Amino acid sequence: MKQSDFYKVGAEKRQDQVIKIGVKNYLLIFGYGIDEDGNGYNMRKNYDHKPTKTELKEDITQLIDGTTDSNILQGFRWNEVNVYLSTENQMNYKAAYDLAVQTSGATLPVKFKLGEDGRGNAVYHTFEDLAEFTDFYTKAIAYVSDCLNEGWEEKDSIDYESLLTDE
Repeated sequence: MKQSDFYKVGAEKRQDQVIKIGVKNYLLIFGYGIDEDGNGYNMRKNYDHKPTKTELKEDITQLIDGTTDSNILQGFRWNEVNVYLSTENQMNYKAAYDLAVQTSGATLPVKFKLGEDGRGNAVYHTFEDLAEFTDFYTKAIAYVSDCLNEGWEEKDSIDYESLLTDE
């Protein structure tokens, strides 16, 4: 593992802080999450120097943006199916949905690969009517919006000055 990488460490609560752990070594402890097994964790990153506010902001922003992107790509479920919401797929869903709405459903049915099952097999779904497609599309867009809002709220909640209080 590179020294610049974030890593997870088990925790019971959020502990945002930068700690001096050596003559020139510092440790950033940031955020709080719960893994798929229900265990709490913080993210940590080691530095071989005292990080600046700008450096912390860049690193934490990159971490939050990466987490947000990952949640969008892999976290949406519709009708018990994991849906891969890449930017390309989102645009394809939007184009097909807009056309279906504009034509009162005349362009349906439309078939999409939504993702893969646990064994890596493709999962397809054919939208036969506008009501079902509307349900899928509005839930997918709401999910993306919720993920983005969570990321923005996380970024806005950080007090970088308090992270850098002297040892």
